[in-house]
Amino acid sequence: MAKRKPNYLKCIVIVHGKSEKQICDYIKSKLRFQMEIISKDKGQKSIQINGLQTLFNKDKRLSTYNEFITYFSNIEFEGKKNKIASYFKIFIIMDTDDCLDEQREKYISKKLFKGHWAYDYIVPIFNSPELESIMIKAGIKFEKKGDERKKEYIRIFPTDKKYMKNESIELASFAKDLTAIEGTNMEIFINYCVQKS
Repeated sequence: MAKRKPNYLKCIVIVHGKSEKQICDYIKSKLRFQMEIISKDKGQKSIQINGLQTLFNKDKRLSTYNEFITYFSNIEFEGKKNKIASYFKIFIIMDTDDCLDEQREKYISKKLFKGHWAYDYIVPIFNSPELESIMIKAGIKFEKKGDERKKEYIRIFPTDKKYMKNESIELASFAKDLTAIEGTNMEIFINYCVQKS
């Protein structure tokens, strides 16, 4: 009998809030994808760009290389035992409307993470000014307005059985729609998930 290939963790995603978490939960479920989602209080509270350095320096899962590989034991290594596989990524999905221009620039350019052991694995994903406006530009149909839209993500990106009968988002074409939109690079994350699943 052939030996089963280990199902390694492909990426970690740090999410801004509940809407971003719902999209990631949907991708993880739909693709049966090995992805760890890090949020604050299950997305009920938001993680903001100006709090990322604290998160990376204080969160035990991320603060040091040794803590990281101890916590995430299903990571693949290449060559030397201490080298994490080059395909592995730490995506961070953030809105950019709640920080100063300088912080936004440092986040998008990755300067914010300079000197951190995980620098080479970090991929900043941005939605400017925020996720909802990018979703609308990508043709996502919301039925409600304003803050009420946040409640619709469970319907649009269903992970709950009562919404599963809804027509769900086709991820490859969604990524293609996002590619044409200024103000986001979210397609990088979605394409990665599709390709690695």
